[in-house]
Amino acid sequence: MSTDMNQDNILDDFAMESPLGPETLLSYVKKYPELALELTDLYHELLMVDLSAAADAIQQNTKSVVGTSQQNEASVASALSGANLRKLAQKLGLPRDYIAGFRDRKVRFGSIPGPLLINLARSASVNVHQMIKYFQDTTGPIPQMAHKAAGKPQGSATVEYDEFVKGLDLNESELEALNRLSVSDGQD
Repeated sequence: MSTDMNQDNILDDFAMESPLGPETLLSYVKKYPELALELTDLYHELLMVDLSAAADAIQQNTKSVVGTSQQNEASVASALSGANLRKLAQKLGLPRDYIAGFRDRKVRFGSIPGPLLINLARSASVNVHQMIKYFQDTTGPIPQMAHKAAGKPQGSATVEYDEFVKGLDLNESELEALNRLSVSDGQD
């Protein structure tokens, strides 16, 4: 009976070692060769528990990142839609079609001038990195306006920023507002 108690104490001591690595296992096996099998089994069991806990933590972090990414996209989409779209367009002095083009990702991201993107994000009260992620994410559906039509709606291809602006046929005051939006204020 005292041998069993002694064996349990040795195994408990081994399990409490920190850090628990191959060196620790080797030293215990040298000290207690009669417990080599039990020590090895316990070592592998403890490693599996550690790996399982690490895997759970990774899954939780992944869920958190995915959730944050979806929240970021939703906040940008919300800032560029509905009543927020109207308010933003009015605040900037630009037509709603201009903001809707960004919402619908009609403009190729790489062609959008940096200062304009930064100022648009600030005006929409979203972070610049959220706006960038929104444009770079092509996995999700691109929101399109619903129209009554005889045929199935087709998504439009992205265009260069300059082509997009030309297609809006902006008046003089809207062009001035666009120029103000395109100017860097030195904070970037």
